[in-house]
Amino acid sequence: MRVLFVCSDADVGGAERLLATLARSWSEEDELGLVVLMSRGTLSDDLEAAFSRVTYLDFPPSSRNLPAMVRALEHAITDFAPDVISSHLFHADFVTALARTRVPRVSTMHTHGFGSGDHWLTKVIARAVGALSFRFAAVVPTSDSPAMTTFLRRLRMKHVVTPILNGTMVPTTPSFNTSSRTFVSIARNHPVKGHATLLKAYAAAAPTMPGWRLRVVGAELTIDDPRVQGMIEELDLQPLLDSGALSFDGPTSNPENVLAQSAALVISSLYGETFPLVGLEAAGHGVPVITTDVGNCSHFVDDRRFLVAPGDPDSMRNALSTYAALSDDARAQLSQQARARALRDYDAHAVAERYRTQFRTVVDADTLA
Repeated sequence: MRVLFVCSDADVGGAERLLATLARSWSEEDELGLVVLMSRGTLSDDLEAAFSRVTYLDFPPSSRNLPAMVRALEHAITDFAPDVISSHLFHADFVTALARTRVPRVSTMHTHGFGSGDHWLTKVIARAVGALSFRFAAVVPTSDSPAMTTFLRRLRMKHVVTPILNGTMVPTTPSFNTSSRTFVSIARNHPVKGHATLLKAYAAAAPTMPGWRLRVVGAELTIDDPRVQGMIEELDLQPLLDSGALSFDGPTSNPENVLAQSAALVISSLYGETFPLVGLEAAGHGVPVITTDVGNCSHFVDDRRFLVAPGDPDSMRNALSTYAALSDDARAQLSQQARARALRDYDAHAVAERYRTQFRTVVDADTLA
């Protein structure tokens, strides 16, 4: 089977990293291609190593030349001659839905909602994808949460099939270090990720947690970013920065290296998350997770004290301080539980096989038609 994946960009993000993970875990019987609407990005090396062929259409992020995008994708489809097309993220879904092709198409949903911080055009495109969803043979949610069901219903998404939750390459051995006193947040700088709530909570908890620190890792999360500067001033974070108890470390293409140095991963998202890859990776490394109760993120928590109400700095502060007060043995037990869960539930090869089965079903149905 020849599978052509389509995504919007090649920068580090959950959907893009999932594609690299799936390609590395896929059956060698198939040939996998990838079309990226934009140019090479920070994840290109990983994607090019995972797929047999990667094609960049080289449109700038600001491009509104939809007809040209559609034509370029049509040429890429003809060139690769796939049996099935799998699109990811709404911009790629929109272009894929408009392409003139007889090849069956499958869309994968990586979010279950929007907020005021999301661009208006993304919301318009999502509604357009819902209207065009009859052109997809299947729409695969990456969450089985009620929020995802409601979101797809509001978009009037058709041909929705059984959800396929994300997976990860679980390392051979865990890397959790019980002596670590570092919380880490790994997420891009976007309102959906709830950085302001996390930072407010951490600033309140820090005096009760001597020796602990918070690393904030992600795109556009450096000390010179205007939005970061705004949060530093508004929340009076400079003393924490000066003491080394807080750092803004920018993007990483190797989150596993960051996780290996961490006592816990903190997910502070306000909405929209389905089953974030970084939470799966943390579990694989045996790193416990403190998370807001969004999408399927509650699956990452083995102790309900570390499941937090979205947008609630007091709840997050209590979770951080409670975790910091645990003994090394108690954190080690949480690490073992997380690792066992990853081995049991998150294997990327099993997830890739579920996608492959779905694609084969679509291809077989198209052949019979």
